[in-house]
Amino acid sequence: MLKRIGLWALCGLAVALTWVVLFYLLGPSNGTYPSQFQVLNYLAHSAMLEISFPLVMLGRHWAITWYWSLAINALTYAMAGLLVEVILLPFRRGFLRLRH
Repeated sequence: MLKRIGLWALCGLAVALTWVVLFYLLGPSNGTYPSQFQVLNYLAHSAMLEISFPLVMLGRHWAITWYWSLAINALTYAMAGLLVEVILLPFRRGFLRLRH
């Protein structure tokens, strides 16, 4: 179970790192193309960002560095993984199997 929770945290870290790299590459300092701002603005206000990176709702009010956002998102995914694994634990153990 600890390995699966670790994999959840690793997935959260990968998702956060993907968003950090995407926003770094499309950031306003590199805005040489006019459509680049439109893509960045669309991604920043999409529901996909809020679902996969729940820290963004907190980041709208306080400044959070990119490395803290990676750690907090990994922790968030680990907690979600712990919740899912605890809920699915009886099904894996065979407590609720149908008997013929």
